[in-house]
Amino acid sequence: MKAIPLLTLCSACVLVSGCASDSTDYYLRDSFGFKEVCLVDNKNVPPSFFIALRQAIQDKGLQVRTVSKTEQSCPVTVYYEAKYNLAYLKDARLLLTTEGHPTDIVNLRKNVEPATLADPASDSEPKIRDMVNRLLPRGTPW
Repeated sequence: MKAIPLLTLCSACVLVSGCASDSTDYYLRDSFGFKEVCLVDNKNVPPSFFIALRQAIQDKGLQVRTVSKTEQSCPVTVYYEAKYNLAYLKDARLLLTTEGHPTDIVNLRKNVEPATLADPASDSEPKIRDMVNRLLPRGTPW
């Protein structure tokens, strides 16, 4: 008679612990509804921006394929623009196009603080990652 409540309690503990575990496999497989993103190469932007952008998208668990602007074979495409003043990132924009959905646009967040020196291009990776996080939000840490 005492075995039944004990067995029920143990079964409940196993079920609850299984539900509480956070499996990252779900997020890496298909959390966006697509597995590949085409990144349109923009020759007017320094390669460091492209490299940081590509890495940030790959860190989301997505495959990245570099394409030219004229290629139309991708269901999910990211376009990017960035303006530099000498070696400093001044402005940037990401555009995500998906078949059958409106274009998502993310702009670089401007500093609200008093004017400071601009960040050099080598320090712009966290800003690019922030833009990718807003373009492709997901609840898993980097």
